[in-house]
Amino acid sequence: MRNIAMFVSAMVVAGMLALPGGAQESKPAPSAEQAKRAMKALASFRHVPLTVEKAKAAVAIFLTLKKEYPPETFKVKTPGPMGAVEAMKASEKAQEILKLVKDKGFADIDEWARAFTSLGMALAHVRQGSDADIQAKLKKLDEAPMPEPMKAKIRAMLQALIPPQQNVQVAQQLLQDADMKRMIEAVEAIR
Repeated sequence: MRNIAMFVSAMVVAGMLALPGGAQESKPAPSAEQAKRAMKALASFRHVPLTVEKAKAAVAIFLTLKKEYPPETFKVKTPGPMGAVEAMKASEKAQEILKLVKDKGFADIDEWARAFTSLGMALAHVRQGSDADIQAKLKKLDEAPMPEPMKAKIRAMLQALIPPQQNVQVAQQLLQDADMKRMIEAVEAIR
């Protein structure tokens, strides 16, 4: 049981590193309450169905944000992806960012962030080769002696980590494109 919680927490922290950060000296470890909110958000996360074009646009937006907006542009109050997204929407540059995401085909900043996160999960899936580890954890969870409501929450969190096959195929295509692979590596190099 503890391993499942640590696995999910590690995935949440990995997700935090993916989105643009705000004006912070260092990235503090999430508090218990922040981790609880992040795990709840993960459990309710629904993957955005990706196309190659939408995935490319999500990556391009991220790289543009990192290039054109220094960290002090965003005053992140809550660590993590949702804190970064909320900081973007509350910043003085929110309208510029909204125009950027709309010009690339997204309805709003939230839609872009969900697509970017969906792509990140699909890329992780491709690189790991399968969801066997998650499936094994789900099987152990079914056998674990704990209340069903708790199992349901953990099951939802774990299942949210499994991307749709369509997104996996998009991730595979992007990694076969040399230019996109370099862009993805540039995103991953930002820590």
